[in-house]
Amino acid sequence: MKICHRLGIAVALALWALNTAHAADKVIISYSSRSYAFLPAQVAVPRGFFKDENLEPLLIQMRSQVAVPALMSGEVHYTLSFGNIIAGAMQGMPFKILAVLTDKPLHSLVAKPDIKTMNDLRGKRIGTQRIGGSDQLAAEAILQAKGLDIKDVQFVTLGGDEPVRVEILRKGLVDAICTVPPGPVRLTREGYNILGGPKDLKIGSPISSVAVTDARLKSNREETKKVLRAVLRGLRFMHDRRDDTIQVMGRWLSQTNDVARDSYESILPSFSPDGGTADKTYEFAIESRKATVRADKPIPLSQVRDLTLLRELQKELRLH
Repeated sequence: MKICHRLGIAVALALWALNTAHAADKVIISYSSRSYAFLPAQVAVPRGFFKDENLEPLLIQMRSQVAVPALMSGEVHYTLSFGNIIAGAMQGMPFKILAVLTDKPLHSLVAKPDIKTMNDLRGKRIGTQRIGGSDQLAAEAILQAKGLDIKDVQFVTLGGDEPVRVEILRKGLVDAICTVPPGPVRLTREGYNILGGPKDLKIGSPISSVAVTDARLKSNREETKKVLRAVLRGLRFMHDRRDDTIQVMGRWLSQTNDVARDSYESILPSFSPDGGTADKTYEFAIESRKATVRADKPIPLSQVRDLTLLRELQKELRLH
């Protein structure tokens, strides 16, 4: 697995080098899935925000579990993941979250056609990628926000990526899943029911961020600021340029304009307007992962984040 992972990065880098022979500074940025959680960076590339910084970005999709060692080894320079990064930082790994892109999950809890209300979900099975994963934590937050105790349902670990979990739901092997757009839009058109989603949450664990190692933040601070600026401009563009963003969404995930438009309306409330979020959001994310990482001591926010560059850029870009 490790050899295949490194071979994949090597091939991607070779192709990238051929296409950017006359480029300036090259940066490698990982994201964990073809999910709208990572849309700000996908917007920033075609809009030229990285180019404005004299950067040539290579966006590589890799599982967040793989991105952690890749970030540590320097094979990846930055990551847009959140969950595994904050979990690693909680355990003492030298990571820092610089900004939050989604300060609430994008997920919606979608159930089979015969399950029409949250009460109908009592005693039923919710399929999840893994316990402690972003979809499972989102499901817990939605259940609690809608007044259902998590003990009233059974979480079933499926392990597969989102398309796999959607197919398992369609086959009736679980009663509900927590999925991100465009999944909910497509499933409702097939008769499935959305029981809750981002609009129900006052607080939840983020699922995307901009993160880096302590070493790179120290040694490549100006480059790090450029990367963060480009992504923040992509984030702001999403909020300000609805129609243009919908076009990017449709091209990236090969969606019809209708699906992309419906997805845009459902995801936008989950995105931070400026890369920041309340301390209580970080605290919620830490508390929800303490059991998973076996941490029983208080964890200061300074251990998992460094907001210095974000605050500088919020002033420069007039994001407040």
